[in-house]
Amino acid sequence: MKLLVLGSSGGAPTKNRNCTSFIIKLESYGIMLDCSENTQRQLQIAGYKLSKIRYIFISHLHFDHIAGLIPMLSTKSMFGIEGKVTIVGPIGIKEFIEMNLKFVGTEFSFETEIIEIDDENEHIFEDFKINTYLLKHRLDCFGYRITFNDKLGNIIKEKLEGYGLTEGPVCGLLRKGEAVTLENGDKIALKDVASEPVKGKTIAYIGDTYLSKGIYKTADNADFMIIESTFQKEHEERAKDRTHLTSYMAGNVAHRANVKKIMLYHFSAAYPYSEKFRTEAAEKFDGEIYLAEDFMEIMI
Repeated sequence: MKLLVLGSSGGAPTKNRNCTSFIIKLESYGIMLDCSENTQRQLQIAGYKLSKIRYIFISHLHFDHIAGLIPMLSTKSMFGIEGKVTIVGPIGIKEFIEMNLKFVGTEFSFETEIIEIDDENEHIFEDFKINTYLLKHRLDCFGYRITFNDKLGNIIKEKLEGYGLTEGPVCGLLRKGEAVTLENGDKIALKDVASEPVKGKTIAYIGDTYLSKGIYKTADNADFMIIESTFQKEHEERAKDRTHLTSYMAGNVAHRANVKKIMLYHFSAAYPYSEKFRTEAAEKFDGEIYLAEDFMEIMI
């Protein structure tokens, strides 16, 4: 599982940063987090195929988080790129999409599912679930807590042979959760011949917000947290007025929520690239801290 940064600037793009968008890259598909203006070009530069995006989670309806959604999906439709896309976002996202399509007199050529969320919702998908929590911004904005299912252990050939079994259909039965009966009548299960299961990771995505209960509910004990860090500590009052976080606040959230690793993003265009964001977060958080840069790709 990897995280690809497509945009890391807050409010407006800069010469070196696009506005917010990320891809959680899994083996067979991708989950997009927000979709700012110019995101589809960022995808092309990064070499990530539009066909792989299966889910799009939108934190809120400010344009620096959603302006690229319709153009990107229109490109997918125009080129006949198949594959259902599930779009999740605040109330109003369905109307936003339908209104744009109505004005240009078109519709997407692929199947779409649009899910509108509220505070403390849960939705279960194929191999993960999401829990959404209301944050504190100038309009409804949500944190996404993405929890992946545990992965089955790998079947160990030597253990299998120890029971007089060989690889093949038997492995398929065991992975489905079925027991296999041996010649002596004993039954074995996957746990008898496989390595330990791997616990699924939890990723917390914190959209635009000031300090709120929703941040901590989203972040609680997460393996990895992507959290906005618009301002530096010296501009704490401006952060409060604009309902954003400072890097120091983000580090404190990570510390209190017992998060393992964090990535700071949504840097105000008023700042040059600066290690100061990391330094301030590290005053409260002693785990690994990444500063998002466009096209950065890291293991989660």
